[in-house]
Amino acid sequence: MSLIFTFLRILSLLTHLLVANQGTRRLVRSDQIGRSLPPEHLEALSHTRVAAKPGEAGARDLAGSWCSAYKRSDPERLAALETREMEIVDRFGDWHHLIGFKARAQFWKDGFDMTSRKDFRPECFIQHVRLIGLNAAIAQVTVSYGEGIALTDGNRIPPFSEIHTLVLANVAGKWLITAEDIVQQNSWR
Repeated sequence: MSLIFTFLRILSLLTHLLVANQGTRRLVRSDQIGRSLPPEHLEALSHTRVAAKPGEAGARDLAGSWCSAYKRSDPERLAALETREMEIVDRFGDWHHLIGFKARAQFWKDGFDMTSRKDFRPECFIQHVRLIGLNAAIAQVTVSYGEGIALTDGNRIPPFSEIHTLVLANVAGKWLITAEDIVQQNSWR
């Protein structure tokens, strides 16, 4: 049943993405690219290593950058990899609609602040990247916590794994994450 709900959530996010992009199909000259991005992305993306690559390679690079930022517990870097408006369904099934860099960075910071930094060692692997159009892709990333997670309150979450399904959009030549769905796996790898 959980798999059906996950599929429906992803389908809903994709439909939202495709409908939202219908009115934005226009040619953008290279001198307009900087002006077409929100100011927060111009500043935030200036330090990122995600190249403006076409197709699957650019989407795969973005997923790799996400894994790297997550493993380093870097909320600002994670927020810089996302579109201005972001939707996340967390591992508890709660939906978060985050608008703006500060809101997105705070979401990640709140999650990382619950964990003990010295014992937080997630492993992150890109499982699958698939283009679903010229400007959209789906990436599935496995995050495993082989030692579990020590919380700041002294409690410990036992070992587990999650699948993070990332909906990616190519915005003015840059691949960014526009939605994420997190599902805990029944057994960890």
